[in-house]
Amino acid sequence: MKFRFALGVAVLASLPALPVQADLLGLTFASHISQTDSEPKASSAWQGDMELRLKHFVPLIPNVAIGMNKRKQGDAADGSSYQAELYYNLLDTAGFYIDLGAGYERWDSANSLLSGTDNGKQMYGVGRVAWHFVGTGFGLESDLKLSLVDDDYQANRFRAGVSYELLDLAVSTIDLSAGYLYEDISTRRYSTKNNGAYLGLAVKF
Repeated sequence: MKFRFALGVAVLASLPALPVQADLLGLTFASHISQTDSEPKASSAWQGDMELRLKHFVPLIPNVAIGMNKRKQGDAADGSSYQAELYYNLLDTAGFYIDLGAGYERWDSANSLLSGTDNGKQMYGVGRVAWHFVGTGFGLESDLKLSLVDDDYQANRFRAGVSYELLDLAVSTIDLSAGYLYEDISTRRYSTKNNGAYLGLAVKF
């Protein structure tokens, strides 16, 4: 846990000093849905998320993202969470894209044993990498959410997969993606691990 705390301090301390920033104004809507296997075993159903990311051209000022997740996996970690992030676009050139930032998450459990407790808040680090192969519509993508503090609620997630640019319009592009998801969620009273396939959609303006 000391490592996570140190990593969080390093991320937060570095954000105001990062000189690289996006050179375009852009808006991205991204959504994923997945059906995963849970440990301990539960009645696996589905989970999904939506995110809106705003990228601007002002140096040193971080970009902003907001998002939400919905879990209905049949376990005690079912419920909704809401996120707000500040991030920097470290690289966006030749089809290669890197984001790094930090966020705040608030989780509301649908389970009566966990709801109403104060173990639903966390600070986390976030990283996103995408690589589109020049001259083709195909690419690779990955993202990581890592809890930064040893708190009552901790949620970590890793995704990696392939993407395909379905449409390239005058004002936007539409990408489809598919890949593998892993997550673990823990509170004082419960912990779960999930993994499985996901499908994604991203609309970039």
